[in-house]
Amino acid sequence: MKKKVAAMMMAAAVAAIGLMGCAPGSSSAGNDSAGEQQEAQENQGEQEQQESEAGQAGEETPAGEEITLTIWDWDAEHLEHMTKLYQQENPNVKFETLIVTAGDYMEKLQSAIASGSGVPDVVLGELSYRGRLYEMGILEDLTKEPYGLSESDMFDFAVELNRGADGGVYGIEQTICPAGFAYRRDLAKEYLGTDDPDEISEMIATWDQFLELGKEVAAKSDGKVTIFPGVSVLLYDVLYPQNPSSYIEGNTIHLTERYKDILNTAAEMNQAGVLGKQERYTPASSSGMAAGEFIFYPCAPWATKWTIAANDPDGSGRWGLAKGPGGGFTNGGTSISIYSGSKNKEEAWKYIRYTYGDGYGVEEAFKKFGFMTGFRAPYEDSNSYFYTTEGAYDEFFGGQNLADYFINTISVETEGQIQTKYESAVSTAMLSLAGKMSADTSVTGEDALEFLKSEIQNLVPDAVIE
Repeated sequence: MKKKVAAMMMAAAVAAIGLMGCAPGSSSAGNDSAGEQQEAQENQGEQEQQESEAGQAGEETPAGEEITLTIWDWDAEHLEHMTKLYQQENPNVKFETLIVTAGDYMEKLQSAIASGSGVPDVVLGELSYRGRLYEMGILEDLTKEPYGLSESDMFDFAVELNRGADGGVYGIEQTICPAGFAYRRDLAKEYLGTDDPDEISEMIATWDQFLELGKEVAAKSDGKVTIFPGVSVLLYDVLYPQNPSSYIEGNTIHLTERYKDILNTAAEMNQAGVLGKQERYTPASSSGMAAGEFIFYPCAPWATKWTIAANDPDGSGRWGLAKGPGGGFTNGGTSISIYSGSKNKEEAWKYIRYTYGDGYGVEEAFKKFGFMTGFRAPYEDSNSYFYTTEGAYDEFFGGQNLADYFINTISVETEGQIQTKYESAVSTAMLSLAGKMSADTSVTGEDALEFLKSEIQNLVPDAVIE
């Protein structure tokens, strides 16, 4: 096996929405470009759900008869294209689709569950709320029959990101989320002396190196350019998910052991003046990407579209991808699951595997949208389309083969964190801490740890925090 398997923004607010993509902790995300069409779709979707309410119970539809799958998603373009593609091969399958922003998804889902009707067959879960979703007991364990998913089918990090507290695997990744650092090639040449991804990866291999390089960039640019946009991006999007461990045991959270060093690193860099003042997913952070105010930004495969290209629309060719300090880390991500109350579970699984697993739709999704499956099989052949076809955003990244880099350089050293309701609490508290540290550079690592403990205890009073 040759390959190792393993015009500026229309408005700053619009750019900020585009930046969110599949990111963790975002208050809204995805494709909001549907505008008035979204409202019409919602009305139509609600009407269709009422009409199909009677079909929410009873026996599974016999093979060959008409089947209707209900899907809520925030990526209207991808959803429309892939459902139409699936219908060409499965004309008896119809789709009821609804565009729901990521920030509203969980609330709308909970309302549908409470009402006892209208829950979609195919359920999406952003990482920010995935732990809570998995512990609601409403999703199918895909390792059981009739699905028969083998954990060996997927990359290890993808299995762990979709594993619940009981050990079941409740989803597969919409597109993989191991991340590196996207970087501005022009700024890298000016301040680092090279735009070669391998050379840059060596220059920022450790956080100590990254800190020293940050000082050099700040000095050379008179503070006009920073190495990273701000501490909130650094802490929440990079340090928090990096090097995961089994630090949550039952209701005990070994917080100090897991995050003490991480918080010290964030505080040190925040106080050293090497980071920008842009908070994550703000207009300033969005505009700073195109304006060249910082060199690096965390980037998973989904972020090539939703973050980099969305916020620097005229930047094709001036971006590159390198490994981040300390190795791979997961960034955001969306799970695709099956509702336990669905009467069309097997057809839902066929559609999911076709679109996101190892079916023909996976190739289409990659070539048209840049989506990359978390299943191993499509990458095993050295002549796979993932390696031989130009990806949707390769040109934007200076002709770099992003699929090859994400799979064979980043994914092979990336691990995923098991998702539980306690992990969701840690995520929420970490997001609050990121905002606090962004507003106050005097916060020390010790201060940060105590704040984090207090926030988590308020969110999950039954937890024992050490």
